[in-house]
Amino acid sequence: MGQPEEVELCPEENFGEPFTKVSRVVNKIGERNVRIYNLPQRSIRFVKDLVTTLVEEKWRYALAVFVLSYIGSWTFFAGLWYILSYAHGDLALDPATGERLFDGVMPCVDGVSDFVGFLLFSMETQISTGYGAKVPTEECPESFGLLTIQLIVGLLIDAAILGIVYAKMVRPPQKISETKFSRRAVVCLRDGKLCFVFRICDRRWQHAIETKVSAVLLESRRTAEGEEIEKHESYLKLENDGRLILLWPVTVCHVIDSESPLYGVSAADLLERNFEIVITMTGGTMTTGQINQARTSYMPAEICWGHRFRNIVEYDSRKQSYVAVNEQMHDLEQVDTPLCSARHLDQIRRQLSQSQTKNEQPGTQVQTPETEA
Repeated sequence: MGQPEEVELCPEENFGEPFTKVSRVVNKIGERNVRIYNLPQRSIRFVKDLVTTLVEEKWRYALAVFVLSYIGSWTFFAGLWYILSYAHGDLALDPATGERLFDGVMPCVDGVSDFVGFLLFSMETQISTGYGAKVPTEECPESFGLLTIQLIVGLLIDAAILGIVYAKMVRPPQKISETKFSRRAVVCLRDGKLCFVFRICDRRWQHAIETKVSAVLLESRRTAEGEEIEKHESYLKLENDGRLILLWPVTVCHVIDSESPLYGVSAADLLERNFEIVITMTGGTMTTGQINQARTSYMPAEICWGHRFRNIVEYDSRKQSYVAVNEQMHDLEQVDTPLCSARHLDQIRRQLSQSQTKNEQPGTQVQTPETEA
């Protein structure tokens, strides 16, 4: 149960600098460190799924697309109104008097004489801001069809922008705060078994409905045929199948048994092994009902062997409620824990059990000098 000095059970915290020994697949705030290059027709795919692209893009790019869509629509229809009036002869002027030489009693669009006027008329038509100075007339039957098309296009643009803005506002944040997950995980004894434990705190109740947590160990593995599998996935079985009620900061436990991929890992192995444990939490918000997801990962250098999390939830009789100190969410305390792996610990216990059973068998006599005589 003693802890030798040469094994560093919990390295000093240094989260400001990236780990140089091992490259992460998922960083501490849940961002995926994966880039895929040379995708065929990548730009076309973004355009085909324009709605998803705008929802996932940053606000400045989405707002730029919104502004360009309005300006492009106004300019396009202004050009169509200009062509319609030009074909009707509304823009032909008498060089001597400066009067219009159009056919008919009145022009197609009254109060407009140049392209800038048609641009203003197009804006007033699409956003329903008619000031009364520029109006379409019944002189041109084509103007009714063009007016109807522009009104429909304007409604479609408004509806699309409204839907995209709503989707961007209610979607879960892309960057999850580090305080949602404990900065470190621990390995300690629980009910006589080695366990891998980490803590979760959902302060904003973003995963209040059907909260479930999963843990996957990523590590390179070589098959019997010599194939090298990069980042082989091995799932860690969590207590209660990973289902949680996040009323306060809770600890999530994985019992290291014979089916666990950590069964043969000891405290010294953490300094040599090259693996990453990716934690994923999913659940729905009570406000919108949307499914949210938060992720983080733990490297071997972020696992403290022989430690456990301090209890930070207490009942306050004055406030008549439970109180959790968020600043102490990452606090650890050292406890006595075997430094061997769970496999070696089970072997020692089986040997002790067999030895004890053998000594307790009936008919077994202990040889003494008197019996030998």
